[in-house]
Amino acid sequence: MAGQGSKMWARAAMCAAALATPLVVSGCQSATNATGTGGAVAPQAGASSAPSAGVSTSPSAAVSSTAPTSAPAPLNATAGNGITISDGGSKILMNGTAVDFGTQVHDPSWSPDGSRVVFIDGAGNLVVANADGSGRIEAAHNPGGQTWSHPTWQTTQADASTNMPARSNIFFASSAGGTTLWEVPTTAHDAQPTQLTLNGYFGEGSTPPPVKGNKWPAAGGKYGAAVYEHDGLTSSDVYVRDDFLRQQGGLAIKDAAEPDYVLVGGSASAPGTPEVVFVRKVGAHQHVFVESIQTSTGGAASAARDLTPNATTDCTEPAMSPDGKTVVFSTSSGVVTVAADGSGTPAFVTNTPGFPAFRPGS
Repeated sequence: MAGQGSKMWARAAMCAAALATPLVVSGCQSATNATGTGGAVAPQAGASSAPSAGVSTSPSAAVSSTAPTSAPAPLNATAGNGITISDGGSKILMNGTAVDFGTQVHDPSWSPDGSRVVFIDGAGNLVVANADGSGRIEAAHNPGGQTWSHPTWQTTQADASTNMPARSNIFFASSAGGTTLWEVPTTAHDAQPTQLTLNGYFGEGSTPPPVKGNKWPAAGGKYGAAVYEHDGLTSSDVYVRDDFLRQQGGLAIKDAAEPDYVLVGGSASAPGTPEVVFVRKVGAHQHVFVESIQTSTGGAASAARDLTPNATTDCTEPAMSPDGKTVVFSTSSGVVTVAADGSGTPAFVTNTPGFPAFRPGS
């Protein structure tokens, strides 16, 4: 796609200061890309990539031209916590090391068992690979002229009481048709994606949720629900879609973007509590929030909790651990982790920006 090469994984200059006390975050790089899609990639082969994951850059600071200087040692605090981080290069940081996938990796998302990962490659295609980088398969080929972004795994258990079959799909966003959501089976190989069905809840009339302006899908748990960002004329909101309700959904959280979704505290007979982590602008910066929602009727079930109340830089691209206890997000100076209940002290996972995710079972 012409003109997109310079935008791939670009980091807009911000020169931010501190995220929170006592955590200090400084730097002159934005945690979002130039397209505003959190890692969306146009289909252009051979485009340049960002530095490899784990390569540190010096923080913004006044340094004497005569004094010797050195960059801080690269930080990779991903061992034993399930956090994975990509920066648009070929490597993903995980388990304290860097795994090379042999191609650019954008917006990676892990299968429910953590054995496979889906991502957008440097040519804009949808790719699935094993966790060690082997077995790379092109699930769907980008036809060109489109930007694909933010794939996510959707798994649905069979339910005999409602005649709902088991499902295993990959949802993703495309710039085609005014930014729309699409799906392919998780077993796809060079498949033709189909547009994702979006229906409104019963009792809301026949008008379904908006088809256009949708991006950043995130599925979680084993009951088929997913959330996504809808960009309206004046604001961005989070909508929910529930396969157990025959693809019904609606508005869940107003003034919210970049959602991630997990089910917390579920059992064999109960799905658990749907928790969404998202970003919302507070003053001059994006903050990270957590909120419980109701998938069956839409709307919030609890007040949103600001995990970054003292932020003085944009906090973006949040992800929540499968158990709902930990949130990780990107800042201008690195990737940060914080307890989902707001307790404790935020801590750096890396000292360079990147796209964070959680790998289940790792």
